[in-house]
Parts: sequence; structure tokens; C-alpha cells
Amino acid sequence: MGEARREEICFLLQEHGHLTVLELAQRFGVSEMTIRRDLQVLSAMGLAQRKHGGALYPQTPLADAVFFSRLGEAEREKTLIGRMAADLVKEDESILLDAGTTTLAVAKALKRCSMVLTNSLPIAAALGDRKDMTVILTGGEVRNATSALVGPITTQCLSGFNVDKLFLAATGLDLARGLSTANLLESSVKRTMLRMAKMVIVVAHSEKMGQVYYHSFAQWDKIDMLITDSRLPATTRLALTERGVKVTIAELGQQ
Repeated sequence: MGEARREEICFLLQEHGHLTVLELAQRFGVSEMTIRRDLQVLSAMGLAQRKHGGALYPQTPLADAVFFSRLGEAEREKTLIGRMAADLVKEDESILLDAGTTTLAVAKALKRCSMVLTNSLPIAAALGDRKDMTVILTGGEVRNATSALVGPITTQCLSGFNVDKLFLAATGLDLARGLSTANLLESSVKRTMLRMAKMVIVVAHSEKMGQVYYHSFAQWDKIDMLITDSRLPATTRLALTERGVKVTIAELGQQ
């Protein structure tokens, strides 16, 4: 119960920016002391900033800094992964592109499809001039760290669509903990996305394997395919295959 309450507190802080101990205590029907203990735990994890009488959502969380520092990494692998993923898209298919640098590579490599739905501002900008496809951008709150649209408006917009393929991003991949991210609002959007697609394809470079972030939004039984690079260990590839995930390798020498 305490863990679920703290998770919801994180959502509320991300949505409102600041909340008082009294507001949170009334919302959850618990004592102010209980809320103070929750905020102490979240503060220690870097997920809340304590303020007299309440808490703030941290404006520059550690995970955001990590995202910025990694933007230029594995660019060759991301390009190859993007090309291989784009080749899976058939004429007249509808696809959903999650926000992320590797999914942006997929968008740039697309040769065909009829409709692209995305919550990514960079992806919408990259595809906006394409006259051969319909591009739909969700509404929502802009998360500056990733240029992703998140929040209740985003999930509400997404929930009315059905797509052939979802190309999904993740901050961390782990055999035991599944797919994870450091932002709860993004995690909620990704969970909604998983319910919309006939086929779910994760696109991620191999350095993300073995990493676990704050919130797991899916286990491997929700994933049909992983497209990654040749540095993925053979043992990991076998373990994923045994879990029913088709692993496709974008070779570094591919053109």
C-alpha cells in the first residue's frame, strides 16, 4: 500500500509541481506523519524535493541529466536499428512511434505507411512534410527532457486509436524487471500504448540491457520483438527467445 501511494504521489507532483502535506494526507486518507515519511523516501530517491509544509517535483531529476548525456551515444547503432525497424512497416499500415532517440531514427528511415501516430515533437517535426502519410500528434504536457507529450491528455488521446505496429522505447531493459523508465508520466503513456497495437516492437541499443530505472511499465510477455545491435550477449538473446520475444540484430556492417 505504501509503495503504491508513493507512486501516486510522484504522479501528482509531476502533474501539479507542488503539493502540501495536508493536501496529500486528505487525498489519501492517511495522517500527515505518514505523508511526511513518504516524502522522505521519495526525496532520498531523488523523486521529490522537500519544502516546508509539502514537496516539489524536482525540475532537473538525475534521469533527465543522464538522458541529455547519452543523446549522442550509439548513433550508428540507432541508425541501423531505425532502418531495420522501418523495413518492417508495410504499405497502408498504421504505426505508433513512442518518443525517443531510437524511435526518431525509425521515423527518419520510414519509406511507407499510411498513418503515423506519435507523442514525440521531434518525430512529428521530422515527418510533418511527408505528403505520403498522415501524421497525428497527441496532445499533452511537454516534457522538456525528452520532448515527449505526457499526462492525462496524452493517454486519453491515445486510447481511442488502434494501430498495426508499435515501436516502443525504454530507458532500461532487464530480463527480470522488464522495461523501465525514470518518469512516471512517460511510463503511464507507454502502458496505454501497449494496449493499442497488434504487434509491439522494442527498439533499443544493447547498452540499455541490464539497466533498471525507477518504474517498470512492461514485462517481456507484452513484447513481440526486440530490434537491437550485435553487442547484445548471446545468453541474453537466448533468454529473451525463450520468453517468446523475437530478437533481431541490426548488424554494424549493414548498409
